[in-house]
Amino acid sequence: MITAKQEAFCQALLAGRSQSDAYRDAYNTKPSSTAGAIAVSASKLMSDPKITLRIAELRKADAEAVCWSRRQSEEVLKDIALSEAIKPSERIAAIRELNTMFGYKAPSEAVVSVNALKPIVDEDWL
Repeated sequence: MITAKQEAFCQALLAGRSQSDAYRDAYNTKPSSTAGAIAVSASKLMSDPKITLRIAELRKADAEAVCWSRRQSEEVLKDIALSEAIKPSERIAAIRELNTMFGYKAPSEAVVSVNALKPIVDEDWL
């Protein structure tokens, strides 16, 4: 378990703050604190396994939250295809995309040319 200040430090890092700035934000450092002292304190905090684990957890949760799943794509395309408020051409495009996603665009039959199966013989080579 980490403290509230440590959590604030981790959240600030995840928000894109530098280690020193995240430390300043989380620990309300005094204006007289030197940049070197803050950097050392932030570095020590970063070497704490509980902190690195928490940062990894936050990054994983953040990555999962922003991922767009196939299921979400299907739902959005389905909503477009079924919406009366959407232009017909856009509805058709959504249906085409759904068909592609589900593999419905595969050819219904394959045409094979007999000539394509005939072996090629170079008479000059014989």
